[in-house]
Amino acid sequence: MKKENQRSPEGKMVRKEIISIITVSLFTIFCLFIVSSLEAKVVNRTVATVDGDVILMSEYERRAKPVIEEYEKFLTGPDKEIRIKELKEKILEQMIDEKILIHETKRKKVRVNRKEIQDGIGEIRKRFGTEEEYNQELARQGLAEEEFRGQVKKQLMVMKLIDQEVKAKVVPPTDSEIEDFYKQNESEMVEPEQMRARHILIKVDENTDKKKALKRIRDILKEVKKGKTSFAELAKKYSEGPTAPKGGDLGFFIRGQMVRKFEEAAFALKVGEISNVVETEYGYHIIQCIEKKASEKKSLEEVREYLRNFISQKRMEERYVEWLRTLRDKASITRSDID
Repeated sequence: MKKENQRSPEGKMVRKEIISIITVSLFTIFCLFIVSSLEAKVVNRTVATVDGDVILMSEYERRAKPVIEEYEKFLTGPDKEIRIKELKEKILEQMIDEKILIHETKRKKVRVNRKEIQDGIGEIRKRFGTEEEYNQELARQGLAEEEFRGQVKKQLMVMKLIDQEVKAKVVPPTDSEIEDFYKQNESEMVEPEQMRARHILIKVDENTDKKKALKRIRDILKEVKKGKTSFAELAKKYSEGPTAPKGGDLGFFIRGQMVRKFEEAAFALKVGEISNVVETEYGYHIIQCIEKKASEKKSLEEVREYLRNFISQKRMEERYVEWLRTLRDKASITRSDID
């Protein structure tokens, strides 16, 4: 089965589709937790209104700044400015959609109770290692606990609204529809070749002495080749990647999930084989192939439940787009130039 989404076993090591960062996930909207303090002062003018409810430049900048900064790292070419402008427009349209959805929760009198809010906050807290880290993040973003609680409440209301107006009104596919879908897409019902690898990463950025970093990774490679200490133990000792505590284990991945140079080197290895030094935009790597799985065609029974969920999700997305378009058509929306 071809996989739809890219994993990020090493965070930045996968190709990034930054547009997906700013497109609100339809059914996990409460997870929106992107707020960033502004270093520069901005004129707090109105950039859009939704039924008289304003979106200020300060709100827009707080949302847009970190996304645009990340996007710019991967942009090159003569159309860079055009693409940044398109991204800015997408962010503003997203914020307008959020206002529309909040207004609709009020019109529909959607309610959430204290326990639901507390559970929502609890889910977000789980993403932080400690309570201190959670509080530090709120402080960094300039959010008081009650203000954050209010944000969670709104997003939970939107989730509940979407459940009522979208999810509950989508008809699940029948077994016959699933079988027809399988037949029509039989060539796609293939689990691609996969491999599991470990790696040791020495990071390189604009402040790194590349000669020293290269010497260090080469010295580590010599130690790896001696074979006196396992690759996993050396990864724990030397790797600067997030998977170091797990012995550099990246788990299974398929082609197209890792950056090109890393992927090419990894898939060229035989099981148990160790690469030479591999350079990517993130630094220097040594890769060990742990296991490989050949490409395999899946039977209807093997993918039936996957397809049931896939078709249901597609229908929900289509229903959501149609429903939101209807809400937008009813709303009074103004917007100004954000450049």
